[in-house]
Amino acid sequence: MSMPSITELLTAWREAERRWERLPPDEDVRAARMAVVAAWAEYQDAAIPADSDEFLLVADDEGTYVGATRGVARVLGYESAEIVGLRIQDVAVPALRAGTPREWSAFLAAGRQDGTFGLTAKDGHPVSLRYQARAHHPVPGFHVSRLWPERER
Repeated sequence: MSMPSITELLTAWREAERRWERLPPDEDVRAARMAVVAAWAEYQDAAIPADSDEFLLVADDEGTYVGATRGVARVLGYESAEIVGLRIQDVAVPALRAGTPREWSAFLAAGRQDGTFGLTAKDGHPVSLRYQARAHHPVPGFHVSRLWPERER
C-alpha cells in the first residue's frame, strides 16, 4: 500500500476540519476534533523529514497524550500509539512530575510556552528536550508541543 501524498494528507486534514466546523452544538464535538487532530498529525508526520529528531505530541485539556508523530519512536522509544493515553506527568522525568500539573495549568493560561523539559524514554533513561508548545492547536481543547533533543554545547 502506498503512502498518501502531502497533498492528500492536507486535503484529509482540511476535510476533517470542515466536518468539525459544521457540527451543530449538540453533536459529538470531541470525536470530530479528534479526527482533526489525527489528520493534522498524519500531515505533520509526512512533512517532517524522516531522519529528523523532531517530533510532535498532542495532549488534551487534562494533559493526556492523544497523538504523536513517528519521531517519538526515534527519540523516546515509544511508538506513536504507545504514548497515546499516557499523561504528561507519567512520562516526565521524576524530578519534574510533582510540578507538572501546575506547569500545565500555567501553560494553558498563557497559551504558549517555549523551553526545556525532561521526559523519560521507554527504556527508562531521561531525555532532555527543547520544546515549543501552543495551546488550542490544531483545534480548541487540544495542545501541541514540538520537541527535539537538547544538544550539548
